Order: sequence, then C-alpha cells, then structure tokens
Amino acid sequence: MAEYLALIGFSHYDFSTMYDKPKKRQKSKPSWSDIKSKLADFDRAGFQQLVSDLYALSKDNQAFMHARFALTAYALNDYKKRINLALAPDISRRNANPSVATAKKAISEYTKAVGDPLGILELKLFWCETAVWFSIEYGFADISYLEALLRQYRDVCQLLPDIPEPRLTEFIERMEGVRADAAQIGYGVFDEMNDLLGDVLVNLPESNVEARIPMVGEKLGIHDF
Repeated sequence: MAEYLALIGFSHYDFSTMYDKPKKRQKSKPSWSDIKSKLADFDRAGFQQLVSDLYALSKDNQAFMHARFALTAYALNDYKKRINLALAPDISRRNANPSVATAKKAISEYTKAVGDPLGILELKLFWCETAVWFSIEYGFADISYLEALLRQYRDVCQLLPDIPEPRLTEFIERMEGVRADAAQIGYGVFDEMNDLLGDVLVNLPESNVEARIPMVGEKLGIHDF
C-alpha cells in the first residue's frame, strides 16, 4: 500500500488533515460604536421615533428618561415605586418575594441618569424606611435583606455631612425614626444603626436638631424620640 501511494505522489501527504474541521470565523458582538455609526444616518424625525419606541418599550426606560431630562419630581417617584415593589411586595400574590437586586438596580439607574446627591440619598433613605416597615409588618428577617438594609443606612450616614440645612435636619429626623423603629426587628439591627448614626452625629456641626444619642447599652423605643 505504501509503495502504491508513493507511486502516485502521496508518500508525504498528511491524511490527518482531511478530518480537520474548518475554523469558524468569529463574529464580533455589536458595540456602542456600531450603534453610533447607524445613528448618524437618522434625521430628526427618525431619531425622535427611535426615542419614542424606546420610551414605550419598558417602564424602566421611562423612568430613566424622566430622570435624564430633569423631570426630577417624577423621576424620584418612579424610582421609589420600583424600590417599594422590590422590597415590600404584595405577599398575597403568588411568588411575591423581596428582591434586593432589583432595588439596587433602581438606585444604580437613577445614579447614572441624574447623579443628584440629594436624590440618591432620598432613595437610599426610602429603602431603609421601606425595609424596616416590611420587616416589622410581616416579621421578615432574611439575613441578606437585613444586611442590605444596614448597608443603605451606612451609605446615608456617610452622605449626611455633605447635606446643607434645612435638608440636613429633615434627613436626621427621618434617620432617627428608622433607627427607633428598627428596635422591633431584633438581630442587632438597632444596635448597628445606633452606632452608625451616633458616630456621624457627634462629628456634625451644630444643627437645628437636638439629636439624642443613646448611651451604651440603652435601648430606645419608638416613643423616645
């Protein structure tokens, strides 16, 4: 057999290559630069129609555009509704479970769309108020849910020193209310909030609020504020 192949010129041919599969040409994924080049072909009417289609596509897109085009009051309401639905769902509905990830996404999208520090603080504080209410109302004590609550509370505490009066006073009063209500949750939530807010308040310049910082080991109820 080898002599026959040599006679017809195949003595040095590598037959293994006959079974190699042809390499597929990799297609690059579409990117923003591809979209940008297509947008250059749009006239004003076409561009407006594209934006209109995106607006109608989802409520998330609507909230983003409300925020981006400085419809601030509406924007905050839109994002608050999303946070409320994520953190305090209607438990009478089937498979209605709280979603920390969905609430985080709402704040992230608002930050990208507007980035207003007061708006971000408002949404984070609204998260705290909503989560504390839901935990008390339904006895919900999922650890990851409570840890997310404390992270938002910590974020608000860190933002407080940059807030001017009279909004600073308003936010402190609401933070104290959240802290007081958290005493009903247990799991050390009140203690952690007490430490976080206490550290901030002792370092703040004098404000119109005479914030009461509990003594070590003292438990305050809702009516102590």
